[in-house]
Amino acid sequence: MKDIIYDLTKLGFSQKEAGCYVAALQFGVASAQQIGEYAGINRATTYNVLSELANKGLITPFMEAKERKYRAEPPARILTLLHLQQKEIEQRRVMADELMLRLQVFHNLSASKPVIRYHESFAGLRSMQKEYETIGGDIIQIVGLDTLRRLHGREATNVKHVESLQAQDRKIRSILVTDDFIATAEYSNVDVVCVPGDFVDVQGEMTVCGERLVLFSYTSGLIAI
Repeated sequence: MKDIIYDLTKLGFSQKEAGCYVAALQFGVASAQQIGEYAGINRATTYNVLSELANKGLITPFMEAKERKYRAEPPARILTLLHLQQKEIEQRRVMADELMLRLQVFHNLSASKPVIRYHESFAGLRSMQKEYETIGGDIIQIVGLDTLRRLHGREATNVKHVESLQAQDRKIRSILVTDDFIATAEYSNVDVVCVPGDFVDVQGEMTVCGERLVLFSYTSGLIAI
């Protein structure tokens, strides 16, 4: 049994969790005292460990003849648990990528030389947009809107991004290369000129905000600099 417990610790179990889970598997249904004695753990610690295993979906507690018992879930649940953990890690990685970009704003405030960053994803584009949503200052830009839409669909108009800028007390001057009419008359801080795509071919975006110049390419893939 020691080798199984050792292998379980390699999957992220604590030694006590591994010992209790293996003991519960062997009993099928057992009390905390039985599981603790088999695993060599005192009763108080056993209850805590079984509670952690229950939170992970590997142990199910229930009442039987007015006594709390524990049933081990099938080992296949371990794979389910690992898949959930992997998904959570991936979500954290995406959040970390975005957060690093936003934190970099503060890191670069005292920098004396230009800093160039490069991204190839729609998430990277949104993170850069959130930067100049946060730092303030007037904005001047030219955007190949129809090219962006063709590349990433109609949702690529970034409604939340646009609404965030429109709600702020800052001047925004935009040239949008699009065949659609964009109504902005209700916003006193926004000046927009729409230019049809057959008049000028813009397959990206250039935005100037304060000391930042943001360049996006909307060709075969999205590149943000």
